[in-house]
Amino acid sequence: MNNEIFKIFRNTIKNINKFSPKFIILFWFAGPFIYLIERTPGDVWLSLIALIFLVKSIINKDWFWAKQAWFKFALIYWFWGLLVSIQGPMPVFSFQEGFVWIRFPLYAAAIQCWIAKERDIRFSMLFVLSVSSIIMSFILVTEYYLIGPHDGRLSWPYGDLIPGNFIAKACMPVLVTMMAICISKLRTINIYYYFTIFISIYAVILTGERTHTILIICACLVATLAYKPNFKLTSLLLIIIAFVVTFLFYYDEVLYIRFSQQLFDSIPIFNTDTSYWGTWRSGLQQGLENFWLGVGPTGSRYTCGHLGPHWLPGTNYCGNHPHNFYIQMFAETGFIGLLIGCTMIFYIIKTCWNSRKELPNCLLANVSFIIPFAVFFPFQQAGSFFGQWNNLFMWFAIGLALSNYQKWKKDTFIPS
Repeated sequence: MNNEIFKIFRNTIKNINKFSPKFIILFWFAGPFIYLIERTPGDVWLSLIALIFLVKSIINKDWFWAKQAWFKFALIYWFWGLLVSIQGPMPVFSFQEGFVWIRFPLYAAAIQCWIAKERDIRFSMLFVLSVSSIIMSFILVTEYYLIGPHDGRLSWPYGDLIPGNFIAKACMPVLVTMMAICISKLRTINIYYYFTIFISIYAVILTGERTHTILIICACLVATLAYKPNFKLTSLLLIIIAFVVTFLFYYDEVLYIRFSQQLFDSIPIFNTDTSYWGTWRSGLQQGLENFWLGVGPTGSRYTCGHLGPHWLPGTNYCGNHPHNFYIQMFAETGFIGLLIGCTMIFYIIKTCWNSRKELPNCLLANVSFIIPFAVFFPFQQAGSFFGQWNNLFMWFAIGLALSNYQKWKKDTFIPS
């Protein structure tokens, strides 16, 4: 598989007519480059794929894909969110935010059960992702060396402090797959893969986004153990990464402080007087005060300012959301919603894990479980669970990870 990503992409484009639906596949390949523009074009792109898939299913009366456990619980969570939004402090706004959230699971189902059913299509997307990750990395390196970071953070090309989110989440499938390739055996043909991995990690570090830096480095390290691990090559890569990080921190003192002292100070275990803990604390308090139903999707941005005293240590910090998926589910959809959401996440990870057994020799299938496990890892700062940017990147990667599991129709078939 060392040079097949290039060959597969070339052959896929050359013989695109043999795949169906040809136009939608090409439209899907355009997604990572559309993501480099801004959130609205990216959201329109993803929503169109989800909507076309839904219309296709209605016309063909084909709903086998919806009988998968992960999608069932996504649907249940969606209905529950709409229900609890009615009793929240902002019922209309919460209902609207909750209603449009379903486009993300629908997109993932469309990729898994329609667009990326073929192995060649999946691996062709890896090549597209690698190119987009390199483009984003050069944009960020250019920003860093031309104008420098703003308060230790980079924002090109979005004008928002989240470009590392794109590399760490949307591009995670290609980075972990390439890492598995590089570790399996040392070959000169892997130079492109090494270059993609290191320039991407380097760019994420430059952004100053600590959570995404830790996320993508840890995901890549797990990938070294997921497929034909080679401990000598893994050790060599770790030494190279450590050397690059050390050099970068030596060169940029602000970046070093951000990833050392400031990171240590922001960990709630050592310091409860921090905005990190403050956002989590406010979410926990809102969940405890509205234990069963929560305050409705995105309702926490309103109720946070009306919290009463509680036994939790520290001081509340009121942002637009609690900055943790599980705390946000608890705060906005209550304990019942938290259980449903966790069950959905469990089945997403389980489905990706099962693809390892179905395709034991496939690189992407072997590392696909890392993707949902990483993006849904409990103890991390995260964007809004119902928000736009974070979900655009996250569900893109989840859809590609789920697409490796193709027993869904057999598993859900019910004889008439």
